[in-house]
Amino acid sequence: MRYTFSEEVKGELCQVEVLSSDEAQAELAGYLKGKGILVKSSTDVYISLEVGFIPAARRIMNLMHLLGVDKKRLTLLKNRLQKKRVQIFIPTSILEKIDISILETPNMISEDIGFFGAFLRGLFVSTGSITDPSKHYHLEFVSYNEMLLRYVDELLNESLGISGKISKMNYNYRYYIKRGRDIQEILELMGATRGASHFEKILTSREIKSDINRSLNFLTANAKRTGESNAKQIECINIIKEKMGFDNLPEDLREIAQLRLENEDLSLTEIGELLNPPLTKSMVYNRIRKLMNIAKELENEYEDSNKSASENLIIENDENIEQD
Repeated sequence: MRYTFSEEVKGELCQVEVLSSDEAQAELAGYLKGKGILVKSSTDVYISLEVGFIPAARRIMNLMHLLGVDKKRLTLLKNRLQKKRVQIFIPTSILEKIDISILETPNMISEDIGFFGAFLRGLFVSTGSITDPSKHYHLEFVSYNEMLLRYVDELLNESLGISGKISKMNYNYRYYIKRGRDIQEILELMGATRGASHFEKILTSREIKSDINRSLNFLTANAKRTGESNAKQIECINIIKEKMGFDNLPEDLREIAQLRLENEDLSLTEIGELLNPPLTKSMVYNRIRKLMNIAKELENEYEDSNKSASENLIIENDENIEQD
C-alpha cells in the first residue's frame, strides 16, 4: 500500500521517542485540542477523540500509558465504513488525574519550545496535512477553533519567526503555511527528521536550479547588451574610416579603432589585454568614447554640409526663376 507524503510524516511523528511525562502531556494536549469533543453518557462524561490514522490511535494509547493510565479504561471504536477512522473515549476523570484539560492549554507549551513542538506534533497528526514538496509547498492545520489556530500562529512567530494565514472554510478554520523553509523548520520542531530531510533536499535542489536560471538569464542579457554596444562602436569606427581615415587619428585612438574592427566579439577588457602595454577596461572605454564623439561630429558636419548645399541649390533655383 502506497502512503502519501502526509501519511509518511504522520507515521514518523507517531514513532518519535517521548523523553518525559511532561512531553507526553504536551503531545496529548495537541490531540485533545485538535479533535477532542465532550460526550456525556448516563454514567460518565467522556472526551471523544476521532482520528483518521490508525497509528495515531496507537500513539494516543501509548501516551496515556506513559502517563500512568490503564489502557483498559479507554474505549476504542472502529468505523466500519471508514476503516482508517478510530474513536477513542477517555473519561474526563482520568484526564483530571493526569492534569490535562480539554478547555485549557498547558502553560509549559508557551514556555518551552520543546513542549510546543510536542503539542504541534499531536495537533498535526490529528488535524493537519502536508503536500508532497515535489508538487508544491503547503502545510496546514484545520480546526473549528479559530482561537487555537491564532495561538499556534503566535507561538510559531515568537519561537521561529514563522507567520501563516488563517482562512474560513465551511464550519472550520484553516491555518496554512506555504514558505518552504518555514515548513521544514516546523517538521524539525515536531520531530519529523526524515520528512524534514526529504523536504530540505527538494528545497535545495530547486534553489540551485533557480540560481542557475538567474545566472543564465543574467549572462544572456549581458551578452545582448555587450553585442549591441559592440555594434554601435564598430558603426562609429566605420564612419571615421570612411569620412576621414584612420591616418588622421592620434596613434592611441588609431590602435584602438583598428583592434575593435578586427575583433568585433571581444569585450573592452579583452581588447585592453591585446595592447602593449595592456590597458584597463576603463582606459579602453575612454578611448572608444573619444572615437564615438569624433564619429558624431563627422556625422553632424556631413548633415550640415548637406543642408547648406540644399539651401544653396534652392537659392540658385529661385534666382533662375526670377531671371526667366
